Amino acid sequence: MAIVHIRVGNREYDVACDDGQEDHLRLLADEVDERVRSLIFSMGSNINEGLALLLTSLTMADELLESKKEVRAVALEVQKISRQLDAERQNSQLAQVEAAMAHTLEDIALRIEKIADQIEIQ
Repeated sequence: MAIVHIRVGNREYDVACDDGQEDHLRLLADEVDERVRSLIFSMGSNINEGLALLLTSLTMADELLESKKEVRAVALEVQKISRQLDAERQNSQLAQVEAAMAHTLEDIALRIEKIADQIEIQ
């Protein structure tokens, strides 16, 4: 278990993470810190850091939920397209079977005509 020293807003924290995840944790902390600082800058010094962290968290949670909705919508669209492709493949296979059956029936009809012609000759 690794300990990473991060800074968010004006506070510093030591946060534990799995070995190998240190850079990822720092990247996440940098994103949060940037958003908190931006919010504090835009609202002026009237906002305390706790409220800035809360508002940043809510904003990020909102973005996450919207992203999840988009992912679900895309997944549903992919499923729909996949079902359509499956149906088209089945239709294509059915058309191939029907074509083969028509060809076979034509062959049978020709054979019957030949047999009929032979019977007429005799």
